[in-house]
Amino acid sequence: MPGAEFSGNYAHNIDPKGRVTIPVAYREALGDGFTIGLNNEFNAIALYPVQKWQSMSEQLDRIPDSDARGMAYVRLVKAFSFTNQSLDGQGRVLLPAVLREQAGMDKAIRFAGMGRWMEIWDEGRFTAAFMDSVRDRSALLEYVNDRYFSPRKD
Repeated sequence: MPGAEFSGNYAHNIDPKGRVTIPVAYREALGDGFTIGLNNEFNAIALYPVQKWQSMSEQLDRIPDSDARGMAYVRLVKAFSFTNQSLDGQGRVLLPAVLREQAGMDKAIRFAGMGRWMEIWDEGRFTAAFMDSVRDRSALLEYVNDRYFSPRKD
């Protein structure tokens, strides 16, 4: 549904087959045909609804084939992305082993809403990243305000 967003965070576990049950609060925003890949920092798994993935693909498609370094990034993103995914009847999805390995996932995970997409983190990595952000919150706030909310002087 357009306008639905991912917010909040939820603790969960990966089952022995590598499946996770998507929180009910995220299912409508996720929709059918979503993409499973890595997040931009390659440290968590991201689930992208169709519209968000299409936008990302369009951005990647603007990188010329002749730009070897740019194509290396495209390869990282696209080779670790699985499109046209859907939930089973119990609201579960299989997280590909290659993604679980890259994200350092074992069993305990944390779903994190990111607005237009959601991420799935290894619980330990999520806690460490959260604590780093809390310790650095003043600098983060200054960065965000300076970069995105302060008037530009051109």
